[in-house]
Amino acid sequence: MTTVGQKARARRVTPQPLTWPTRRPWWADAVPLAVWASLLVVVALWVSHGGVQQLTAGASSAWIATGRLTGLVSSDLVLLQLLAMARIPLVERAVGQDALTRWHRLLGFSSINLLLAHAVTITIGYALRVRSGFFTELWSLVTTAPGMLLATAGTGLFVLVAVTSVRMARRRLRYESWHLLHLYAYLAGLLALPHQLWTGADFIASPLARAYWWTLYGLALVSVLVFRVALPLRTSLRHRLVVTRVVAEAPGVVSVHIGGANLHRLAAAPGQFFVWRFLTGPGWTRGHPLSLSAAPTTAGLRITLATGGDDGPRLASMRPGTNVLVEGPHGVLTPHVRTRRGLVLMGAGLGLAPLISLLQDAVRRGETASRPATVVRRLRTSPHQPPWQAELAELQRTGHIQLVDLVGPRGRSGPAWLPEHLSGWTATAAVHALIPDIEDSDVFVCGTAPWS
Repeated sequence: MTTVGQKARARRVTPQPLTWPTRRPWWADAVPLAVWASLLVVVALWVSHGGVQQLTAGASSAWIATGRLTGLVSSDLVLLQLLAMARIPLVERAVGQDALTRWHRLLGFSSINLLLAHAVTITIGYALRVRSGFFTELWSLVTTAPGMLLATAGTGLFVLVAVTSVRMARRRLRYESWHLLHLYAYLAGLLALPHQLWTGADFIASPLARAYWWTLYGLALVSVLVFRVALPLRTSLRHRLVVTRVVAEAPGVVSVHIGGANLHRLAAAPGQFFVWRFLTGPGWTRGHPLSLSAAPTTAGLRITLATGGDDGPRLASMRPGTNVLVEGPHGVLTPHVRTRRGLVLMGAGLGLAPLISLLQDAVRRGETASRPATVVRRLRTSPHQPPWQAELAELQRTGHIQLVDLVGPRGRSGPAWLPEHLSGWTATAAVHALIPDIEDSDVFVCGTAPWS
């Protein structure tokens, strides 16, 4: 006979879905408005300190005024990109980590180009004023102006970060090496600060200017320390995450199951990702941005990864009990953006991972009971056992999904996401043939960037 106490214990161990804070609709508009407002403030400060008048006061003054403006906007963009990548929860939920990464890249290259323009135009302006050569004046500024030697070092670091971020260079670097070099941007910003405070008239010309720049610097510093350091440490310590098992999903693919304490307080949604660090010894500092490949519940989390990379063998051989540090959750590929009745999930390779978690959540909510979800799976070859094959086959058998496999190498013509044997189709014809009800469906796509 089952006692009341046994029933209560059974209820307590039943896995429950985790909750995620609501995303306010106006957040997506507020973030870009704040960026434009920041740039307008910088230009307004330049104008209030005589920037426009200086443009018409002769050649040397015009070059110096241009240099002042490019330097101000460059500094503002540097601080804005630090805020963009500080992973502030409100900002991240507003626009998503993918959009923030694109903004970071745009702001980064723009700020460095403006920084170089600032150095060139200021030097030309002062060279015209004292009637000296460009390189003579540049050397004089670097070696005699207060803080300029530090600023020059900072500029060199910024250029190093930019060069290693170019796609061709980045392909030649391991992710860990690129990430380490990228961190020098923080040092570069700190090296530039003394020059701005000692010789940057626009930074100290008025109480309003001082208040703006100190506020922006302070906000960037606090955001990085809080959201990139303190909160991840708090999350890791609060939940004490550990590896519970490592399961082979397919040749070269494993799933890592992770458990922990107080998971009901871990605000994670299906489709999101964390940055994971597994404390296995050497190599533990490497962060791995991996999506949840199962709907998160109080019973635990699951991620799926390929073992062919530099760190793959280490992760595949992890033992149960391995401690885990996390940053996150991140991403807006969640059920909260749903607006239509149907559900279409299109994934290439391991890009299917977050879509599996979304699918499990939809099944749990009963959304696929009367209208099956469509799962489009892109495979370069037809492996004997693709990842999650058993799960998908069971969902197909029970009528929760319609599984569409696109197998084979990419065609030389036609839509790049189709295999060669379907390359004769147009994109529109292919979409409607594969997914007849797509116009009344939410479509989630995940895979490599070119394929997506």
